[in-house]
Amino acid sequence: YMVRHIFIATIKDGVSEEIVNQKMEEMRAMKDSVPEIESIMVGRSLGWVGAANTVTMVIDLKDRNAFDTLMASPAHIEVGNKAAEAFETDNFVISQIEY
Repeated sequence: YMVRHIFIATIKDGVSEEIVNQKMEEMRAMKDSVPEIESIMVGRSLGWVGAANTVTMVIDLKDRNAFDTLMASPAHIEVGNKAAEAFETDNFVISQIEY
């Protein structure tokens, strides 16, 4: 089985498209320095159903050890520490599933 880590963040009001795109690129770049990441997808909600003003990140990992390594990695910590520049930090939706 694999582990899928799902993260959804609400974009703060007034944050420019340029900043949102920069944050998404910083998220995607974690794959360059965290070899435990099998795949990563990051995108802005299309808003067809549900929350419209969000960014979703989906990361696939081999197992719990890979997840723990990702969470403790300097790349993930840096992305997390900068999240408040663009995102509301009090209502993240975070989930992990096995598949």
